[in-house]
Amino acid sequence: MSDKIIYPSIDLFLYDLKDGLGQDELKIDQNCRDFCHKIYNALDEESFEEKYKQIQKHKNTDADVIELLETRRKEFQSPLDGYYYPLKLGDTYALQVDYSGKEDANGRPNDSEQELDDEPFLKLKQEIEKQISYEVGTLGQTWLAWGKLTEKKSDSEIEKIAKNCYIQLVKNYNWDRDFIGKGQWFGGTIFELWYCPENVGLTGKEFWEKFRRENHHVLIWLFPDDQSPDEMRQKLNSVYYDLLRLFQYRHKVVWSYYQSRHQKYLLKKEYIEIQPSINLTSYLSRQLQTNKLKLNQLQKILTDNLINLADYTIALNYLENQRRTIKVNLGNYKYRLDAMLKKYPGSNLDCLKFFSDSDIYAQKYQRQIEADYENLSPGFTLLENLNSTIQGIINLEQTKSDRALDNTIAIASVGLAISGLTATVATAHNPPPKSYTDLSFLLSPAFVLSIAFSAPFLIALLVRLFRR
Repeated sequence: MSDKIIYPSIDLFLYDLKDGLGQDELKIDQNCRDFCHKIYNALDEESFEEKYKQIQKHKNTDADVIELLETRRKEFQSPLDGYYYPLKLGDTYALQVDYSGKEDANGRPNDSEQELDDEPFLKLKQEIEKQISYEVGTLGQTWLAWGKLTEKKSDSEIEKIAKNCYIQLVKNYNWDRDFIGKGQWFGGTIFELWYCPENVGLTGKEFWEKFRRENHHVLIWLFPDDQSPDEMRQKLNSVYYDLLRLFQYRHKVVWSYYQSRHQKYLLKKEYIEIQPSINLTSYLSRQLQTNKLKLNQLQKILTDNLINLADYTIALNYLENQRRTIKVNLGNYKYRLDAMLKKYPGSNLDCLKFFSDSDIYAQKYQRQIEADYENLSPGFTLLENLNSTIQGIINLEQTKSDRALDNTIAIASVGLAISGLTATVATAHNPPPKSYTDLSFLLSPAFVLSIAFSAPFLIALLVRLFRR
């Protein structure tokens, strides 16, 4: 005899980034358009643009929480019992998609018993995925499956039913691997599971694309048989907003951590690229002593290093931003969960605390990104010092070169002045030549004296020119 369940339902909590650090207006508008498409994917282009503008008008509003639809919710087409509920939560678009199957003949929720072997949760999930065009959240998403038991069950029997539900929700399922914990809420038993795909040699950015599509964060909430379906639905409605906020903080922590893996990859790559410049700098003193250093070579090294410094600075700033994001959202997650425990006395939600308090998830993320920042920050100082050293050498060599040029000009000027003076004297005291073949002036005392006075300066000039 198979187990049965009453009013099986699924809520998807999906999160998209509204505007990220460094994103321009074009990208921010595209983020909004992609989010709208999850809600209005069945509309023609003109109708879609109208709905898009209704949501897009809120993009610069400073309010922390904004309901994006004038009707608050967009209902599924009858007889489907479901709806979309989109919000703007700070810099995040949040979307709750609720679906409970088909309504009964009277347009009311269908509270008849359903066989678990008929895989009702699989069908519910497939319909939700269809409703959002099989898209996933850019920040992440959480699936909440819930329903009412038909008879009193032991703890082990309830867990067996939860396992059956999980099999319907996740393809690559493994209860023991993915199980985080369980608790009690409003008399129902709640289970938390998280499937995370393994990283097999992908970079941070590549792996995040794989991760956000394949990971599954799932909660299964089974209510006892002594609660009515209406009571169950009422309790769900009372906690939806808390869950929307709690999961937003959770997914931003996870998203920031995997974004930091990409920034770490870029920083390590930049550090490797500057190693030749670092090694070359160690030979600068030797080249200075042997006069083999060329300004154009130094200037090229400096130009390349300045580009590397700019790239390194940007990546390091992004890493610091992800570090702050994790810290802030982890704090918000803890605060929201504590507030929920006070708001709903008698609840046991230790399974949700595991994400923030254990060494496996958020605490590990925070330690890792702190260590990465501490390890990679010295690279920035090294690049700055390297560029300052090269710039100093360039300035020194430029000064020496300018001084040598000034001396050369001075020598040439003195020589030319003396030659000119002597030539003037020679012209004034000697008769002009009778013809162009008359070279008698070469034997004149004035010419001989001009050569004698200017020769040392001309020789010095030639020596300097040949040395350069």
